[in-house]
Amino acid sequence: MRINTNDLTLKRNYLSKYRFLITEYEQVKAGLHPNFKLVKDFYSAHDTDARSFLKYYNRFKQSGNEVDLLPAKRGPKYRTRRPDLQDEQKSA
Repeated sequence: MRINTNDLTLKRNYLSKYRFLITEYEQVKAGLHPNFKLVKDFYSAHDTDARSFLKYYNRFKQSGNEVDLLPAKRGPKYRTRRPDLQDEQKSA
């Protein structure tokens, strides 16, 4: 059986899709795209939400790093929410 722990397919797919979308978005913004005149048409044709696309687009433009096109970690940061060691010892 194949081990899927090192499979980077999702990462590759995210990056390739966002690379494509960014080039098309910049063409639309410059007024050079052959099919889309408005950005609203671009969003509806690619079935993407403007807020989520712009979030990743602006992150990428500020850093220039393609890793910022990937979703970031979510959830609580356990180290910052842990009580002081002195408080833990008092309650134990």
